[in-house]
Amino acid sequence: MSGTRVIVVGDVIDDVIVVPHTAIRPDTDTRATITRHPGGSAGNTAAWLGSLGAAVDFVGCVGRGDVDRHGDVLRGHGVAPHLSEHPSLSTGAIVIIVDGDVRTMLTDRGANAGLDTAVISSGMLADAGVLHLSGYSLVDALSPAALVALSSRAHDAGTRVTLDPGSTGFIADLGVDLVRSALAGVDVLLPNLDEALLLSGESSAARAAESLLELCPAVVMTGGSGAVLVAERGQPLVEVPVRAQTAVDPTGAGDAFSAGFIAALLDGASLTLAAAAGVDAAAVAISQPGGRPPGGATPPLPHSR
Repeated sequence: MSGTRVIVVGDVIDDVIVVPHTAIRPDTDTRATITRHPGGSAGNTAAWLGSLGAAVDFVGCVGRGDVDRHGDVLRGHGVAPHLSEHPSLSTGAIVIIVDGDVRTMLTDRGANAGLDTAVISSGMLADAGVLHLSGYSLVDALSPAALVALSSRAHDAGTRVTLDPGSTGFIADLGVDLVRSALAGVDVLLPNLDEALLLSGESSAARAAESLLELCPAVVMTGGSGAVLVAERGQPLVEVPVRAQTAVDPTGAGDAFSAGFIAALLDGASLTLAAAAGVDAAAVAISQPGGRPPGGATPPLPHSR
């Protein structure tokens, strides 16, 4: 890797997090704690990277009038935002219903459909050691060919490419073959266990990792039984332990893991040591509400658009 910055490309979202106090009662009221936070997988990862001291550029798209609002939040975490403004769609939004470690997400992708990677100049890529991509962008903004082309540009600049596949729901909607075709040029794939099983068609973490190595030189898989699985071509599988702890809110844990991993990778760490750094970041993420790191600027979401 020749550069010292990270470019994160993908979704920015307004999260509405709902934690019911009891089982949800249909057709009547259920008491709940409801909080609002800036989010989005890629936006979260960029914020965590900035909080860890990495130099970060974030490329995304928000609704009209929201460039300053989301830009200020990102700058508050040390991120340089490159946000475009969609002329008609609102900023993406997700209602996240949290039940212990289980989350149900109701998603409106909104302005994320307008993501344009043309803003990523050759100079930005030359300064970057890592380009991190969110698979969510395949839903509505980037075709597999566009994602592969961006990865190729990164490699031409000496930049390593990492990718978080997104969610099993969207992978199933798009089709496994289409998502797999977008992975050409990805150097490190960062799926969770369910995503890895779906993308590989295998039934165990180890077999899934080995299968996905046919697509990417390295796979770092979260969500297994108490460990992160690190797989690299030509090397034995390595398990990095995850310490058990009670989650206040699991939202953004995977994004924080990606950030810890990438920050360590940028500093020259091995995949195994980078995975351990990702575990540490994820542990902080689940100890507090919302998908972004503590501190930084977090203005309230608008009441209406």
